[in-house]
Amino acid sequence: MTKENRKRITIVGLGSGNEDDLTLGALKALRQGYTILRTGKHGVIPFLKAEGIPFVTLDDIYNKFDTFEEAYSSMVEKIIGLSKTRNIVLGVPGHPFVGERLVPRLISRLDKDDYELKILPGISRADTAIAALGQHPGPLGIKAIAAPELELKNIDTDISTVVLDIDSPLAASQVKLVLLRAYPSEHQVYLCKEMHQGEITWQKLPLYSADRMEEYDHTTCLYIPALSLKDLENFGFEHLVSIMESLRCPDGCPWDKEQTHDSLKQYLLEETYELLEAIDKKDYDNIIEELGDVLLQVVFHSQIGAEHGEFDIRDVTTGICRKMIHRHPHIFGDILVDGSDQVRENWEQIKKREKGIMSYTQMLEVIPSNLPALMRAYKVQKKAALSGFDWDLTEDAIKKMEEELMEFKEVCAENDQDRINEELGDLLFSLVNVSRFVKIQPELALKGATEKFIRRFRYIEDKASKPMEEMTLKEMDDLWNQAKVAFSRDMGV
Repeated sequence: MTKENRKRITIVGLGSGNEDDLTLGALKALRQGYTILRTGKHGVIPFLKAEGIPFVTLDDIYNKFDTFEEAYSSMVEKIIGLSKTRNIVLGVPGHPFVGERLVPRLISRLDKDDYELKILPGISRADTAIAALGQHPGPLGIKAIAAPELELKNIDTDISTVVLDIDSPLAASQVKLVLLRAYPSEHQVYLCKEMHQGEITWQKLPLYSADRMEEYDHTTCLYIPALSLKDLENFGFEHLVSIMESLRCPDGCPWDKEQTHDSLKQYLLEETYELLEAIDKKDYDNIIEELGDVLLQVVFHSQIGAEHGEFDIRDVTTGICRKMIHRHPHIFGDILVDGSDQVRENWEQIKKREKGIMSYTQMLEVIPSNLPALMRAYKVQKKAALSGFDWDLTEDAIKKMEEELMEFKEVCAENDQDRINEELGDLLFSLVNVSRFVKIQPELALKGATEKFIRRFRYIEDKASKPMEEMTLKEMDDLWNQAKVAFSRDMGV
């Protein structure tokens, strides 16, 4: 389509509601096209009528649908339909790109080859609210977001924020609950509302009472001043990164500044096992704490890497995000899968391509050698099985285990330590193979067995009528069998 034949849509920001905020460019555009206003509930409406500017509104569409998404979709269809026969001027409150939900939906539907699009900015309600409050938003400026779009992930406590379109007590309550995840309940905020002819009235109050006003409408907004790190009670990932930067700075903590990648290895291992123990105990408060400790290690290593010009936390998050997107083409691409088995198969194939693995042996060699031995054996067998080098049935794996047991017994009788070491390894390896067939992680199975042994051993010691070193093996064995019965009844062991 030639430029002359393209359909024209002009989107005009009507300002905050005061006629003095309406720009000359906006007024000129409103007079020259077929004017559609998203809503007639705006302070400049009497002025437009007095100026003799004809317009229609989309207010009737709001009443036809249960959700804003449905309403805005209908508005977009109506605007596009009308644009086929005339040049459209769409007037929206405030600034077209500040807290406005219809405009981005409309623009996403317009083909630039078919439409000539023009945006005329306006003064947003966020601007007028800050001006009325006389508040300087700080060096980072302000962030404006519509109440229905507010989510915890969109909140940045370092930046002053204005939440727009708090049009009901329910919306105010929902906004408050989200904000309380990021800000202290006593944080002083400003609830602003437009009165007649665009005049702004405001009230300073603690955040926890932001939903206790008697009246809300589409002009109500909430201004939340930025907070420094020391004033926060709840924290996000970026705050942890900032704390670590402070700990490692020249005036930071002496111990933290001394740490290296190598010195921190032991702590990462310890924290990982402490997390696993918390998960086993289903102790969710402790899981939260231990997950934080593991996350701290990630941020610690990333800060050290940044200081040495090796890598930083952005490289870490970028790497894992790219990996997850690339290895889930059935979510982020156009690949279709039939169940989790195919997902795992695709994952392995993608991983091989990423790492340049050309053979099955290479797949085994890249498995870290410092994994716990049972875990590494399990992973090696699982990877080898992809080549078809595997038993067909569980019974076959058990039979192989029994063969290894016989060989182990034979070398034990010969008292050859080198052979005993070798055959014991083969026996353990065959046991791991059986565990794979019955879908049990051998590392976790052995951990459970060890914990069970400790419980039963404690039972023997508690029930013994004399010191254990004075007991016969038969006496201890009798108590052991009692323990088996007791724990089988009480704990299902």
